Amino acid sequence: MVRFANLILCAQACAIAFLFSSIPLAAGVRELPISADRCAIFYALTGRVDAGCATPDPSVHGTLRKLPSASEFSKKAAPLRGIAEEQGYFVRFEFNSDSLTPEYTAHLDRLAQVLVSSALEGSCFMLVGHSDTVGGEIYNLALSKRRASQVAAYLVARGGVSLARLGTEARGEATGVPGVPGPHPLNRRVEILAKRQTADGC
Repeated sequence: MVRFANLILCAQACAIAFLFSSIPLAAGVRELPISADRCAIFYALTGRVDAGCATPDPSVHGTLRKLPSASEFSKKAAPLRGIAEEQGYFVRFEFNSDSLTPEYTAHLDRLAQVLVSSALEGSCFMLVGHSDTVGGEIYNLALSKRRASQVAAYLVARGGVSLARLGTEARGEATGVPGVPGPHPLNRRVEILAKRQTADGC
């Protein structure tokens, strides 16, 4: 039975999170549960505790993973003060799907609240789409583009996020999560990365 798109709810994913919890990070990209609240999302994007939020609990705020850099985004925006070169988290999709389920859209509603908050005023966000290695390379590149575009379109239309603050990038199957097989569900993802806006904009 096809399961709803999620981030890290299934038992298999939890086991993977345990196995890779010791991977050192160059960039602070975090794997969050689909139920992550506003505080967890803010922490994943900034590495900081938002006003009114408790000190992060590692068991709640997601597993950190070393992921390839969103190179084009890195060239256009400077890091947010006090965080890694890239800071953010990723959300997962079902096999061969770019659909946003009710659980997923509820998460994006909370994400939008964070993105439009005064604490992130002047920030830029890159949505980087990925796929697993099942299927053809050209098809997977298009699928990863649709995934990133779906998230961006929802954040703009339903979340009130300015399109000028968002960018999308498609990676296809080229940059999988290190240490996991190409067909693994962790590779079916969209990364949400935060950067500070420069004089040239986002």
